[in-house]
Amino acid sequence: MKKVYLVFCLLCISYFSLFAQSKSIKEAYSDFTVNRTNPVTAKIIAKTLTLYKRTDELTTKQITSLAYHLGKMYEETENPNEAIVYYEQSLKGEPNYFVPYRALGFIYLNKSRVFADQMRAANQAKDAVAYAKAREEYKLVMLKSIPHLEKYQACEPDDETLAIITSFYKFIKDTQSLTSMEARLVLSEKCVSLLDDE
Repeated sequence: MKKVYLVFCLLCISYFSLFAQSKSIKEAYSDFTVNRTNPVTAKIIAKTLTLYKRTDELTTKQITSLAYHLGKMYEETENPNEAIVYYEQSLKGEPNYFVPYRALGFIYLNKSRVFADQMRAANQAKDAVAYAKAREEYKLVMLKSIPHLEKYQACEPDDETLAIITSFYKFIKDTQSLTSMEARLVLSEKCVSLLDDE
């Protein structure tokens, strides 16, 4: 009985895979534009990934939109490492799209919190070696976060992001970056806030 059930499942999977591949790219992309507004599920991610594999049939704008939304889906399902991959892919298609910069900056910022907690614990325990190690790890992760946050801040200035950037440069005693920050954060006319994927 188990063998019959297994064969049936395999046939169903094969059928649905064949059906998914046989959809026209226009239909598949249209489904994606609807699905991306729905709550994220494993099924929606799987469909989006299947569509993303058909890049040779998509425009650059569509690929960029797919990559961004895959990043967002992975971020919403608490899979930051996959989110990073797709957010970075979206920036290859549209480097002036500032929303992924914010997402990447905050993903790395969240990753740095583990090391900030370790620094606090080491400081309370008066463990200089553990503190130095945690501080170095914190700095490395934040050095990934800050460029993204700066690009976002240049397009969509907000006090919270500015405070994070400023605080980090003060923490690592980088006065040169602090003094040149204003010039780097000049509002860019090239900022893209919405992706046009048609």
